[in-house]
Amino acid sequence: MSNLVKLLYDMAALKGDYQQLHDELFGLSPRRLLFLLRPKARQGVEGRIGLLVSRLDALGEDMRRLTAEDLAIRRGQELRQALESFAQALGETLRQLEMLRVAEAPAATTAGTVLTSGRGPLAAYDDALQHQRQLGARLNELIVDL
Repeated sequence: MSNLVKLLYDMAALKGDYQQLHDELFGLSPRRLLFLLRPKARQGVEGRIGLLVSRLDALGEDMRRLTAEDLAIRRGQELRQALESFAQALGETLRQLEMLRVAEAPAATTAGTVLTSGRGPLAAYDDALQHQRQLGARLNELIVDL
């Protein structure tokens, strides 16, 4: 299997883990209720964000090591560029999420106020998330055409 295809799978797994964290922080589900009730889970968010960033960095290193043989699949160069753009957008989303968590930390004195105030950092996070979703849609279009 091409290293590019392996990177696409690895990025999908990373995106899935990010989505789970996002859902725990913002989603309306029983999982969110459990998250809000467990203080240790809230405290572990920073560590989980850091782990996602380190995994993303490792994927970036793997992308830089792609060879011409790895890109010999149909639309290989275009896929690599779309994957790199998506990785940058995911990195920015994670950075904005971390900044949002830092901005919200003083306001999060009760479980009900976690991630609800501070329109500025929340708007920046939402902008980064929307950009990431657009690039993800583009990447998915390329994958469908393989």
